[in-house]
Amino acid sequence: MTDPQRRRFLVGLTLGGAAVVAGPIAMWRYTGGHGHRMGALPDLQSLPPDARFVQPLRIPGSEGLMAEIDLRRPLELSAQTAGAALFPGPPTQLWAYAARVPGGEAFNPLLRARRGDAIDVGLHNRLSEDTTVHWHGLHVDEANDGSGLHPVAAGGQRRYRLKVENRAGLYWYHAHPHGRTGAQLQRGLAGLLLVEDEEELALRQRVGLRWGERDLPLMIADKQIDAGNAIVYKDGADDWIGNRVLVNWTPEPYLDVIPAWYRFRLANVCNARLLRPCFLHEDKPLPMLLIGSDGGLLERAWPVDDLFLAPAQRVDVLVDFGALAPGAKAVLRSLDYVAMENEDESGAFAPDPMGDHPGAVAMGEALDLMELRVIECVTERPPAQLPPLDAMAKLPPPPDTADWPVRALRLRMDEQGRWFINDWNFHLSGHDPAFTVKRGTREVWEIRNSMTSMPHPMHLHGFQFRVVSRAISPPDVRGRQVAPNGLTAQDLGWNDTVVVWPGEIVRLAIDFSQPFAGVQRYMLHCHNLEHEDMGMMLTFAVAD
Repeated sequence: MTDPQRRRFLVGLTLGGAAVVAGPIAMWRYTGGHGHRMGALPDLQSLPPDARFVQPLRIPGSEGLMAEIDLRRPLELSAQTAGAALFPGPPTQLWAYAARVPGGEAFNPLLRARRGDAIDVGLHNRLSEDTTVHWHGLHVDEANDGSGLHPVAAGGQRRYRLKVENRAGLYWYHAHPHGRTGAQLQRGLAGLLLVEDEEELALRQRVGLRWGERDLPLMIADKQIDAGNAIVYKDGADDWIGNRVLVNWTPEPYLDVIPAWYRFRLANVCNARLLRPCFLHEDKPLPMLLIGSDGGLLERAWPVDDLFLAPAQRVDVLVDFGALAPGAKAVLRSLDYVAMENEDESGAFAPDPMGDHPGAVAMGEALDLMELRVIECVTERPPAQLPPLDAMAKLPPPPDTADWPVRALRLRMDEQGRWFINDWNFHLSGHDPAFTVKRGTREVWEIRNSMTSMPHPMHLHGFQFRVVSRAISPPDVRGRQVAPNGLTAQDLGWNDTVVVWPGEIVRLAIDFSQPFAGVQRYMLHCHNLEHEDMGMMLTFAVAD
C-alpha cells in the first residue's frame, strides 16, 4: 500500500454519454477557466453560476447511458471501454457494461426485474484485466454473487443465472474484482437495478407519480477529472474523491420540475464520499419524506430535512415543490457535516492530503449536486396533498434478539495504516473463510468502530439485515433517533449497507436461512472502495 497517511479525503465515481435528458438541450457556456485545457480543473464550488447546471439531467431512456432494459429476456453485457461526451472538449473514456438494444447500444443500463423473476445475464469481458458483475443487495448463491471469488478473466465470459427474491427497491450492480474494485468503479463499471413487486405497484397507483416523469432515480457520484476530460485514479491511494459531481452520468445537472410532489430514488455510487443530501430553496429545506431504504419500502413515511447517504446506500424519498412558484430554483446539496476522520495510528498526515484531488471539495464540506428549476404546469393539476402514507408495506419490527448469539466484529487500523475487521485483512487472510455460520441460524453481528477511525459503510453480501441498535453514536446520529435503541428512520427497513461511525457500536440482526446447498462463501467489507481494496474485507461461509 502506498499512501497509508492520506486519510483526510474520500472520493467517488461515475460519468456518462448519450441518453434521454430531462428538459431542453443546453448549450455549453464557457466562463473563466471552465473548460480550459491547461492545468487542473478549478474547484467546482468556486465556479460562477452560469458555468454550472448547464446540462439537463439524464433520465432512463431507450439507448445510450442508463437505457432501460427489462430482464424478462436473457441479456448479454460486455465490459468494455467507450468514449462519452460528458464535458466540453474531448470525450471521456469510460469502462462500461454495454448491451445491444433496438436502434443502438446501451451503456450501464438501468435493469428492471420483478420479484420472483429468473434472470439470465451473460458477461463478456473485453477489458485487459479480470472483472465481475456483483448484484449488490440481492439474495444470491456464491456462484452468482459476482464477488472477486469468481473473477472473469480478460477475454473470458460467464453467465449469471439467479432468481430475484428481494422486495421491490433500488439495487445496483458493479464490478467487484479483488484489489481493483475502486479503480474499475471510478472508471465507470456500475449501473442501477430496479426491482418491482405488488406493494411497489400499489404505492405508485396510490401516489400517482409516473416512473420517468415524477419518479426518478438519482445515481450520484464524483470523479477526479483532469484538464483533458480523462478520469484520474491513483492505484494504492486511500479514499479517492473527485472534483466533478455526476448525477445519472450528467455533470452538475438541472431538472425542470412542476410545483408538485416528486419521488427520487437516490443511490450513492461514489468510491468513498459520504453525502448528506438535502433539497433546499433559499437555503431552507423543502418538505421531504423518507419512504424506503436499501431493501425497499418502509412501513410508513418519515419526515426528514436531510439524511446521511454513504457509498453503496440507497434511499427512497418524496420531495414537495408545491409551494414554489414558476421561476423559482432549488438545489440538491450535500450539507456540511463533521467528517470524523479521526485516524492517527498511522503517524503524521501527508503534508498535502488533497494533493491527488485538485479542485475536489473536502470530505464533510458542503457540495452542490444538482439544480431544480420550477416551471409552470400546463398539462396537469396535481393534487397538493399526498394520500396517507401509513401501511405502505408489510414490514415487521426489528426482531427480539435477546436469545440470539452475538458475533463481535471490530473495525480498526494498525500502526502501518492497514484496515482490519478484528484481526482479518483480506491481503493477509485471503479467500479462506474467517468463520462459518450454520445455514438457518440467526445471529447478531455487533460491529464496533474504533474511535481512532472514520465512518465505515459496512456491506454484507448475500443477505440483508435489520439494524437493532446503535450505541455511543456521535451527536449528529443521536439527533436523528426516531425509535428505541438509537435507531434512525433509515435503520427501520431492510438494509445491506450500514454506516458505523468512529466510537459507535451497531448491532445487526441477520437470518442465515437460504435455499442454496453446500458451502456458500460471501464477503463482509467496507464500501469505501479504497478500504476494501486495501483489505478491509473478510470471507465467511454459510453451510449445513
